[in-house]
Amino acid sequence: MSLTRIHADLLGFAVIGSWAIIGFWALALRFTTYDETPTFWRVVSIAQILLGVQWLLGLALLLIGLLPGPPGNQGLGTLLFHLSYAVFSPIVVLVFAHWWARAGRWSPHSIFAFTGLVMFGLLFRAYQVGIYGA
Repeated sequence: MSLTRIHADLLGFAVIGSWAIIGFWALALRFTTYDETPTFWRVVSIAQILLGVQWLLGLALLLIGLLPGPPGNQGLGTLLFHLSYAVFSPIVVLVFAHWWARAGRWSPHSIFAFTGLVMFGLLFRAYQVGIYGA
């Protein structure tokens, strides 16, 4: 299996799916009486690690000269859109999510329900741009 297929299909689907699971799981936890949920937070950590590995694979692909998008649609615009959906926006979302969750003003499960679904949307859009172009 090529590095591109691992980045796009294997790890890409794992990362996208993990954030969807986190979003719905956190939503379910929000409406239960569970306060201590170490398994949930371990899954959040694993999803973040998978995202980091995905970023490293993407960087490796860029370094060997492979750009996102289909042949003929691999310009600077496609690259910038892919990076904004896959890297820059998720970093901002995760920084704020952790900040708000630790502040204690709102339920961490509520914050990560929203975060998980936003991350799912961003990463799914990054996948679309990577496959089909901007």
